[in-house]
Amino acid sequence: MKKRLLTWFLLGIVLIASAAASAEPHYGGTFRGFTSADPKTLDPAALSSWDQAVMAANVLEGLVRLSPSGQEIEPGVAESWVASEDGLVWQFEIRRDAKFHNGDAVTAADVKYSFERVINPKTRSPRAWIFNAVAGVEEFRAGEAPEVSGIRVRDEHLLEIELVEALSPFLAMLASPSAAVVSERAVDEYGDLFGQNVVSAGPFKLSEWRQNLDLTLDAFEDYWAGRPYLDHLQFRFILDENTRMMELMAGQLDWAWIPPAYYMQVSRDPNFKDSIRQADTLHVGYLAVNMEKEPFGSNLALRQAIRYAIDEEAVKDSLQGRENIAVGPFPPGFLGHDPEATPYPRNVEMAKKLMAEAGYPDGIDQTFTVMCQPYNNLIKIMEIYQQNLREIGIDVEIKPTEGGEYLSALETGNYELAWAATVADYADPDAFVYPLYYSGSIDGGGNVARYINPDIDRLIEEGRLQTDSKKRQAIYEEIARIAQEDLPYINLSHNIWVDLTSPKVKNHVPSAMDMHIFHRVWVEQ
Repeated sequence: MKKRLLTWFLLGIVLIASAAASAEPHYGGTFRGFTSADPKTLDPAALSSWDQAVMAANVLEGLVRLSPSGQEIEPGVAESWVASEDGLVWQFEIRRDAKFHNGDAVTAADVKYSFERVINPKTRSPRAWIFNAVAGVEEFRAGEAPEVSGIRVRDEHLLEIELVEALSPFLAMLASPSAAVVSERAVDEYGDLFGQNVVSAGPFKLSEWRQNLDLTLDAFEDYWAGRPYLDHLQFRFILDENTRMMELMAGQLDWAWIPPAYYMQVSRDPNFKDSIRQADTLHVGYLAVNMEKEPFGSNLALRQAIRYAIDEEAVKDSLQGRENIAVGPFPPGFLGHDPEATPYPRNVEMAKKLMAEAGYPDGIDQTFTVMCQPYNNLIKIMEIYQQNLREIGIDVEIKPTEGGEYLSALETGNYELAWAATVADYADPDAFVYPLYYSGSIDGGGNVARYINPDIDRLIEEGRLQTDSKKRQAIYEEIARIAQEDLPYINLSHNIWVDLTSPKVKNHVPSAMDMHIFHRVWVEQ
């Protein structure tokens, strides 16, 4: 057995944090942040959206966790781990001082329970696939075994996990909030209401949840790494971007994403000159094409016409340069990204030629719907796409759709076209392709395009097994090439997160994983 590093650095993530922390941190105060909507649940078995993840990352904790920047994997309730030379057997030492929010000690049995709860098909977890490589999972799901044989409690503080095959991103996957440890006693106590009463082992614990208004977290005094500096962490549910900015500038919020329309204003304001922070995120935005719906699903020329018609440079200008135009599923600098690849150029004439090849020289005499989330800035972007497509004879109606309905439509294939985005669940290229492109991820696993390509499946499986970074790079470049040829997802952009904090906030670092963690943040009184 060999010792694994306790931190794992991502490849090439650019992170800029312009604000300097004050010399001495101190305890106390309330940090007031935002999400777009009420998350409804923080149950790790049910997480599926950004609004959930950004709060869950501060409440939940598993064997390992992400650093606030998202650049490193740090110990969580496991203080150390070792892996066998063949990478098939992992052992995790559970720290003696790890406690749940209800005061119970965290044990290896709790971790086993938590993982099996996510794996169990009865929970219908959208992230259950992160455990697919664990030995005995298939038998457990099929009801042929009472437990997952590959998750073994060796003693109270020693957990062993056996994989059916070595998996390069395994440790990174365990940093996902969906792999958090939860209290079995609390699950039994709260039943169906556990999602609103989550008991885990993270730095903050649930305090007050006012439906559709806000959620308040309190510092967990017995957190193994020491209580957070903040007394309270409050998330207000504010969909409207203008409202967020007005409240932040009025001192009623401490943190918000900066809409493009406000960027020049705040960047010139001396009160905020040290409070703007920026990060290239592990994100890809795309138009998902339902491959089971006509005419787009079976007509490659139509999908290519859409991509040539879209003016992503105009979108980038509308965002004041705050995106990278996609050349595939992987963000710039990330393993799998091909620095020599170039984006599809906007070429209306080529798009019209492809429309003719597709059998629609005069356009399509039909109006299609393109679904998106109801964010002001996103709707403006969709209007650019709508005009682009109208130029080549494709009429689309923009359909803003609220969270639950939106996610359900994607998962069940009840849509024609949809704008969507993937933020990596774990810091590995596998996080972008296994959910989206693997045929086994259809129906709840993330493959919302319902895309099937045996060559892609084979390459994804090879990439998961390969440990040599150069060989993995070649594999993922090939995946990206095929993905850009087939276009089940019309990859458009990689987000650059730009946020603003009030001047009193210190030591906030924007997350490349878009899961902002605040246990090392403090506020000046």
